[in-house]
Amino acid sequence: MKPNSPNEPHLPGRDAEAKRKCPPIVLACDEHYAMPLATALRSLAESNQSLWPLDIHLLSDAFAERTFTKVLNSLPNGAATVHQVAVDLRLFAEFSNSLPYCSKATYARLLLPQLFPDGGSQVLYLDSDLLVLGELKPLWQTKLDGAAVGAVLDDWIDPLLKCGDPRVKDVPRVRNYFNAGVLLIDLDRWRKESISERALDYLKRCHYSYYADQDALNFACDGHWKILDRRWNYQDHLRVRITDMPPEQRPGIVHFVTEKKPWNTRIPNLNAELFDAFRNRTCFARTPRERVRDWFRGAWRRMKTNLKRHAFIRLLLREFKAKR
Repeated sequence: MKPNSPNEPHLPGRDAEAKRKCPPIVLACDEHYAMPLATALRSLAESNQSLWPLDIHLLSDAFAERTFTKVLNSLPNGAATVHQVAVDLRLFAEFSNSLPYCSKATYARLLLPQLFPDGGSQVLYLDSDLLVLGELKPLWQTKLDGAAVGAVLDDWIDPLLKCGDPRVKDVPRVRNYFNAGVLLIDLDRWRKESISERALDYLKRCHYSYYADQDALNFACDGHWKILDRRWNYQDHLRVRITDMPPEQRPGIVHFVTEKKPWNTRIPNLNAELFDAFRNRTCFARTPRERVRDWFRGAWRRMKTNLKRHAFIRLLLREFKAKR
């Protein structure tokens, strides 16, 4: 599996067998997310072996060949054909990027109709900060019933929006607000509804929309998308340990929303071990030295948390901060 030339005008065609089995799977990220990307792809491949070779397309503006090769080598032999598609993110230079853990590469999904001019009607878009834990065939066999997009409600934003919470006052007023980390897309309907054009127009009018292209997609798709079962974009990873769930209740995709990612050893995450299990089967596995370092970080974090529970310690900390 070799990266495609960055000068290719559009995505390459797929062989008949891959086309019969599943639609293209598209991810978008930059080099800083290479490790989560490799881990997500590893989980995708291991959970969908009956569909090999998977047809995967990576949208990015700058990926060093050495790093991209490590991503490719993180997959089992024969698991997928991975196409690297160069996208010029200068097209989105004027738009905001308020969330520090999000990359501007996610804007590239707004170009999907251009990138797949002859590639069929349906694609599956996935963020890179997730794990695929089940077969995806039931997902892409979902009938969209004339909608342009199938997506899952955002666990946090949608309820706040519906109750008029001021914390989401700048979010577009839509009937239902979805999380854009997993999108089942009917490209023909997307084109007919001018989703990309409407989303870009929203971004031009609202340069500093907090959730950026997710806000724009919600605005553009309002009334033109179908709600999918939350198991296809499970977001409750901070309160629920996935491995403690009965197997029949586990999600098909767990999405590590917010900045509390399972690979961030400075922040507790119940599913860090689950993520690490997949990561350790990639070329980005933690070294023994990194494991020791992360253990000490975790121990120091737990000690501080326990100390802060005592009123005397909290008082000392306040006095210390006041004198600085």
